Amino acid sequence: MAERSQTVPEAGNDMGNDDAIGGNVSKYMVLPSGYCGQSKKGHLIFDACFESGNLGRVDQVSEFEYDLFIRPDTCNPRFRVWFNFTVENVKESQRVIFNIVNFSKTKSLYRDGMAPMVKSTSRPKWQRLPPKNVYYYRCPDHRKNYVMSFAFCFDREEDIYQFAYCYPYTYTRFQHYLDSLQKRNMDYFFREQLGQSVQQRQLDLLTITSPEDKSDLENSVMQKKIKIPKLSLNHVEEDGEVKDYGEEDLQLRHIKRPEGRKPSEVAHKSIEAVVARLEKQNGLSLGHSTCPEEVFVEASPGTEDMDSLEDAVVPRALYEELLRNYQQQQEEMRHLQQELERTRRQLVQQAKKLKEYGALVSEMKELRDLNRRLQDVLLLRLGSGPAIDLEKVKSECLEPEPELRSTFSEEANTSSYYPAPAPVMDKYILDNGKVHLGSGIWVDEEKWHQLQVTQGDSKYTKNLAVMIWGTDVLKNRSVTGVATKKKKDAVPKPPLSPHKLSIVRECLYDRIAQETVDETEIAQRLSKVNKYICEKIMDINKSCKNEERREAKYNLQ
Repeated sequence: MAERSQTVPEAGNDMGNDDAIGGNVSKYMVLPSGYCGQSKKGHLIFDACFESGNLGRVDQVSEFEYDLFIRPDTCNPRFRVWFNFTVENVKESQRVIFNIVNFSKTKSLYRDGMAPMVKSTSRPKWQRLPPKNVYYYRCPDHRKNYVMSFAFCFDREEDIYQFAYCYPYTYTRFQHYLDSLQKRNMDYFFREQLGQSVQQRQLDLLTITSPEDKSDLENSVMQKKIKIPKLSLNHVEEDGEVKDYGEEDLQLRHIKRPEGRKPSEVAHKSIEAVVARLEKQNGLSLGHSTCPEEVFVEASPGTEDMDSLEDAVVPRALYEELLRNYQQQQEEMRHLQQELERTRRQLVQQAKKLKEYGALVSEMKELRDLNRRLQDVLLLRLGSGPAIDLEKVKSECLEPEPELRSTFSEEANTSSYYPAPAPVMDKYILDNGKVHLGSGIWVDEEKWHQLQVTQGDSKYTKNLAVMIWGTDVLKNRSVTGVATKKKKDAVPKPPLSPHKLSIVRECLYDRIAQETVDETEIAQRLSKVNKYICEKIMDINKSCKNEERREAKYNLQ
């Protein structure tokens, strides 16, 4: 490996001036001051002798800090921005601070979050350093030049690290790209040699345009002026004379535009006038025109605004192309209108179905509430009092109370699909400090009232499950009765009672119905009942295991 070892020149000598910077450093190893002996890992080797490389000098300030001087641009010694160099012979976990000490820009994007680029041999993709490790400031110690400092930590000893101002794009890469474009033989891409640089490198002139407009563009460039071109005939009378522009190539004739009017506006209005005229003369013009060089002439609309604009002249080929595009756009517009009408009809049908579905849901909800009340009344009467007439109970339950009838009538006159649910406490029967939830399930009235003020579906469901089953039953049961898949030798536990699970869902449904009428949201929240009960069973089992551990520890002590 070609390298040269040098010690750091002391600060304040002649080497401190930027004029002392010559070419790029080449395999330059920086050794500590006064060091004698063989080089070892951690003595950094800097190199910038490659295309797009720039690093003129390296000074070691301390064990971890280095001052780097970049070379100015060619033929512009006051402009110093670009840097690109490599560092090798690093030590793992070696931390360094690099200071680019002779920047010429007063303002830089490094102040606004931009960071230098870095890559290595094992990670060839360019990446930006963390902006928090980059600082851009003016330093009085370096003739008040602007300094960019960044910290870096080397992590692999065998890698060669490369740092750059931003993504490098070399001259060779650019030439390869132009060569690949030229090999495609694209008719709208033209490459010519304009000259050579100071360093005898080729300067290319690229022209990207349509082949028929190339000659017109060259004439416009040679005249060093830009005007609005206008197509003309082979023979055009101008100022009483006949001009011949040739039979094969139609030349461009520039026109004057009115005062205060932009060229784009003039050309746009001229094209609009031509299209409007050609639309009117669609069938007639096509019937009378047989010559490919025949043209159509029309003045722009609004003679007051376009007095100075000459007659717009359009060849037949351009007219046919405009007409074809116009007809195609009309056909597409027709298809879009048909699709829009079809979509509107589908939406109307969906709205009708949704309205019918809402009415059915409302009736089903009403029937379910009445059925539950009938069951509760029957169970209460049969369990605590003498037998009653079933027809009387049925008539009492099926006929809604006056207040409910008024509520239903008011809801029927509104646009809402769902009637307002009745209060939760009105649906459950109170007797001797107990609340009947249905299916012969009774809970304590005080605990029931405390449950109603519980926040959240999860806590409500867990507390209700404890009230219905109790912790002793829950810890030995499971929701589905299927063994868990997390343990290989897991034994399935008996499932919970299905009718009690349905009571839990109905209670939660009544609670949710007080908050929202959206059936989708209600179904989504009810689908989590089993999950909440499983979490409660796991919490009970976990607390039991913790209690057993504490008892075992206490007995051991």
